[in-house]
Amino acid sequence: MKTLIHIDEKIIAPNDAVNLKRVIGKPKIYDLDGNLIAEEENLVVLNGREFLAQKLVGIPNEQEDLTNYKITYFGIGTGGTSGTPPNTVGPFDTDTELVNRVKMSTSGISTSTNDFLYIDAGFLKRIESDGSISIGMEEHTINTINGTENVAKYTSITFTMYVQKEEPADKPVRFNEAALYAVKYTDGGEPTDTKILFAKFTTLDKYLDLNDGIKIEWSILV
Repeated sequence: MKTLIHIDEKIIAPNDAVNLKRVIGKPKIYDLDGNLIAEEENLVVLNGREFLAQKLVGIPNEQEDLTNYKITYFGIGTGGTSGTPPNTVGPFDTDTELVNRVKMSTSGISTSTNDFLYIDAGFLKRIESDGSISIGMEEHTINTINGTENVAKYTSITFTMYVQKEEPADKPVRFNEAALYAVKYTDGGEPTDTKILFAKFTTLDKYLDLNDGIKIEWSILV
């Protein structure tokens, strides 16, 4: 499985000393016992890059206002492979949605009665309902007047999210794609069903039976 936001190598590419470091990352997928199942590449799509541009300066572009959006929800799907034997498909820069979304909960109404655990009719789950979003330290090799040195800075963002045994709504399910979503928030701080795809990864088929779940660690290295 692929885990992690890879703000595509083609975009921001600051020179981190001798290495040309890019905003990149690798999603990792584990079973609920902590066993690593897969490690994949991921992609921040074009819509996600537009979102980042607006958040960096706090102003909308000429076509839309994404300044009240936050990356707080995720979804999974079954459309990340094709062929026999199956091969992964995508992600692509122009992706705007998962190919075939999976409903996380049949009771996923977007109201505060479920503490907004699920929104978008149950297709999106709040990351921090049982997971976390954190900023951690990362080692950098940088240029100085005296040569190069190693420096640790808080430039790693990690999204930890879970698909629990009781999720998705209909099992067994063939899991092979996942996405992070930037969701629009009201002035009162409540999430809405309005969202954009921020980043996506695909992976070879992982079959989740009735008692199976997964943990995804999706990191962005800035």
